[in-house]
Amino acid sequence: MSDLRMRRADFMMVLAYASDLATGHSRDFALRSCVLGMRLAALAGFDAQGRRSVYHQALLRYVGCNADSYLMAAALGDEIALRKELAGLDMGDKARVGQVFLNAFKRLYAELEPEAQERAIQESLSGALKVTLPILTAHCEIADRIGERLGLTEEIRRNLGQIYERWDGRGMPRGLSGDDVLPAVRLITLAQDAIALADAHGIDEMARIVAARADGPYEAGLAMLMSENAHPLMEGVDDSVTRETVLALEPEPVEFLDEEACDAACLAIADMIDMRMPFTHGHSRAVADLAEAAARHRGLPHPDVRNVRWAGLVHDIGELCVPVATWIRKGPMSPVEADTAKLHPYYGERALSALGEPGLEAAALVSRHHECLDRSGYYRQIDGSDLSPAARILAAAEVYETAREDRPQRPALDDEAAASMVRTLVREGRLCADGAEAVLTVAGQPSRRNISPRLAGMTPREIEVLRLIARGLTLKETADDLGISPKTADNHIQNIYSKIGVTTRAGAALFAVESGLLMR
Repeated sequence: MSDLRMRRADFMMVLAYASDLATGHSRDFALRSCVLGMRLAALAGFDAQGRRSVYHQALLRYVGCNADSYLMAAALGDEIALRKELAGLDMGDKARVGQVFLNAFKRLYAELEPEAQERAIQESLSGALKVTLPILTAHCEIADRIGERLGLTEEIRRNLGQIYERWDGRGMPRGLSGDDVLPAVRLITLAQDAIALADAHGIDEMARIVAARADGPYEAGLAMLMSENAHPLMEGVDDSVTRETVLALEPEPVEFLDEEACDAACLAIADMIDMRMPFTHGHSRAVADLAEAAARHRGLPHPDVRNVRWAGLVHDIGELCVPVATWIRKGPMSPVEADTAKLHPYYGERALSALGEPGLEAAALVSRHHECLDRSGYYRQIDGSDLSPAARILAAAEVYETAREDRPQRPALDDEAAASMVRTLVREGRLCADGAEAVLTVAGQPSRRNISPRLAGMTPREIEVLRLIARGLTLKETADDLGISPKTADNHIQNIYSKIGVTTRAGAALFAVESGLLMR
């Protein structure tokens, strides 16, 4: 392991972005609620531990929302559309909540004949609570479990087990009321509703609605603080909130993760992504393991191996913007649905921007995991000149692993058929031959290419040196960066020149560009 250290809050922001996608909330909804929540907590006189709980609750409230999403989609249809309509709604208002569910069932049964549609809607309405209550219970349980895997304290995790409770006892699943609902839960429920209401109706109307709900869903004292101070509390919250703003709000002590803990956090994100549907359970782990093994087989440096693993774990985070109802349908996607689905590498790249500088390379790999050498991929439609060895490996690993998994639209292929499919894509000029064979080799498929496992026979250290000199670093700067002597660095450079067949720094730089070693 390296001496890499990253803030735990960075990974919490990735999870927050993922939750926003899955719930259909507005851009940076969870980050905005963190800013508002921390302001409201300060105004309400929360102590340091109370503010810490508010901070975590804002970012992680909906982290369990993917649990049993396929059951929700099967029973209620487009779960993202439903969640959008419920945002900011007083869940104790049975008439309005009932109308939202009625709209959902009308969408779900739109293709039925009128009489059959009416029967189906009535049956679904009568059984809605029976369907939703265990799902909401699962959301709380999974949120608590992910919090545990991130290393959060039991006190903070207790808040995640109450995400749907409310002051007047009309919440779910336990119907807690008053002080039995933890302070951070009360405050963030209010703050997130306030943002949804302000987005829909403006700040003044939001303030009126919040005041009217005092002693209902919201504790009266907090509701009045929010209502009476709405404009100063909401100042700037309607804009895109930056990562730096949210990091600056984190109460002391700031928590850092070493590389092993960062990997565990990525695993938690992978499981959060994949739990939406049974046929994706474990998908991201499998892609990551395969890509990591192939990168090692190719002799890539440790940072590349780490980045391709992390990218493999979170590569499908952007798919959360597409309703589960679309993924579980046996028929083909509509053109609009397909266009949205093809943007998921973009959303994945944006999610990983929360990791800052250490996450740039993994984000770049996520954005390219469906790109092809011949520009036929998406979403950028770039060619091989912009695809690093790690990107080429990840693309092949994703294709191979997905082909081996059942999907509603098709059955799984066996290992040999999946390998044949990958090789067909290589022959068509879409996947990289070396990257594909590295993946298939570590997957246990007989190799059909007599290739060196390393790029031009270079060692991982030589690849690191090549990257640095191609980026313009001097011999001394390269040596200092790697913690080696200038003489050792020069020996590496001479070996590199010999292996790639060049005699100048410019030639080496061109080789690095052509091989995708400078890709960001």
